[in-house]
Amino acid sequence: MYRFTKMIISAVVVLCCLTVVIPSCKSKKEKQEKLPSFKVMEIKGTKVPVFLQMVGQAVGIPTVEIRARVAGYLKNWSFEEGSIVKKGQLLFTIEPDEYLNDVKFAEADLENKIAAWEKAKLDVARLKPLLSTNAISQNDYDKAVTTEQQDRALVSSSKANLEQAKLNLSYTSILSPITGYIGSCEVRPGNLVGKGESTLLSTISAVDPIYVNFQMNENDYLKIMRFYDIHKKQIQNENDILQVYIALSDKQMYEHTGKIDFIDRQINPQTGAIAVRAVFPNPSGLIKPGNFANVSLVLYQEDQGIVIPQGAASEIQGKFFAFVVDKGNNVNRKPILLGRGIGNKYIVIRGLKPGDRIMLEGFQKFKEGMKIQPVLVPDTLTVPLHPVSGN
Repeated sequence: MYRFTKMIISAVVVLCCLTVVIPSCKSKKEKQEKLPSFKVMEIKGTKVPVFLQMVGQAVGIPTVEIRARVAGYLKNWSFEEGSIVKKGQLLFTIEPDEYLNDVKFAEADLENKIAAWEKAKLDVARLKPLLSTNAISQNDYDKAVTTEQQDRALVSSSKANLEQAKLNLSYTSILSPITGYIGSCEVRPGNLVGKGESTLLSTISAVDPIYVNFQMNENDYLKIMRFYDIHKKQIQNENDILQVYIALSDKQMYEHTGKIDFIDRQINPQTGAIAVRAVFPNPSGLIKPGNFANVSLVLYQEDQGIVIPQGAASEIQGKFFAFVVDKGNNVNRKPILLGRGIGNKYIVIRGLKPGDRIMLEGFQKFKEGMKIQPVLVPDTLTVPLHPVSGN
């Protein structure tokens, strides 16, 4: 009896152990079959602008040197240095007294010459009837006519002298020939200017519109010219074909778009580049001559451009990769070529295409080739269709 009871107890113990072990093995197997979940985005493709980028520098056209055209002592200047001056505004005054006297002298000399000419004309008129009656000789009459002609020429000469005297007097009041920013005054009042040279007094640069010069390599030049030839018949306003944007040194985009107004006649054989100029409105005078700018020339839009979050690109030894999930949900590393960064996004030039699924997270938690459970995240990424600040 005792032996039978002991056998029953042993059987119960074994059964309990099996009950515990079997579920444990089953749980372990289920745990092995459960795949890790990671966020994955399927690339849809979006509109991406394609443009060229270059470094340019602003220049004021025209830029005019203000110089003394007559000699004299500088009396004063009538502007604020570094300010905007208007066309026709008084800038400098040279002591005018000497030139006022020259005008008065020229006026008096002209009156004298006119009086002599009037007398000569009267002499000719009086002698002409006497010549027909042989009361005077032909020689006497010819002398009177010659004198009248000489006096008439002297009147013309005096008139020219008077005009020159008035012109010299006008040069003592130096007016601005253009509207623009004026620089510092190079000569202070009391100094002699214009004596033997046209003394530089200041410089003015027009700023509205403002021009930006930049260099373009030969390949980019051919791109824009071919693009222009293709689209000039499709777009009514030629200014809309090649729009130019600039970002200033603070990386902020300038609010006005520009247009190309000049392409040089030849490519520089030493540099392989061609000089190009764009013109921009500058009503506030924000851009001054000499400002550097990043020039962006928009060519066209790609309808199926690839844009990914910056966090989806992994850098390994100076090269960038994306982790692509295949149809079997296996993760594979793929090299990519990145373009511009816009905010927290990258434009991908090469390596990905619409329909590819890329990992968005967990780069440190998986190995290449492992299988995952993708959690799809919709692709809602877009980029501005023109350059933006901070690019």
